[in-house]
Amino acid sequence: MSLSKSILALFMAVSLAACGASGDYYEKPPAEVAKAIKGAYLPTHVLGSQIKRSRVTQPSPDTVVTTLLGAGGREMMHFVTTITPDGSGSRVSTELSIPEGVKDRLDEAVSKDPMAAHAMGVMQMLAKEHVAAAIEGRPFDMTLGNPNAKAAMAMNPEMKQHVDAANAAAADIARHEQQADFESSYGSEWGESGSSSADGWGN
Repeated sequence: MSLSKSILALFMAVSLAACGASGDYYEKPPAEVAKAIKGAYLPTHVLGSQIKRSRVTQPSPDTVVTTLLGAGGREMMHFVTTITPDGSGSRVSTELSIPEGVKDRLDEAVSKDPMAAHAMGVMQMLAKEHVAAAIEGRPFDMTLGNPNAKAAMAMNPEMKQHVDAANAAAADIARHEQQADFESSYGSEWGESGSSSADGWGN
């Protein structure tokens, strides 16, 4: 075999190995991972006033979709989580998906304002943190893994207590607002809005 063919074969082998190991690994079976994500509360209070609540669907056994909903139940964004079996555990990857009408406006905003692109990067981090916290069974990390913020809180426990209390209060208010918004549109069956195994993202 020529040197060029050997290099090509090695490159393809590495690429295939990387594809097979994509996503973060968790020592939990796919069904348990999906259940954790479907039952997790998304802290919509950190997403801005345009996001009123969220809805979770599972269009296929290996996919869980968390949809951010605006006024009137309009779909604003999807967190699409793919769960792949890997030995005794699972590989989990989460990507953003933007509905077509919203995507056009977002693309225009990104072309005009660099901060809009930065905001999308933060949203991607938020989506991954939401999924990670759900699977690991821990509270949502409001610092999104920022080492400087973590270090500041570690050095000042009192500040951390204040931040945690403020976030807890905001999350509680957000839950009540989501419930009120849902009940005004659909009645009092609030529990059915949190998660669903229905097929499709927009149903």
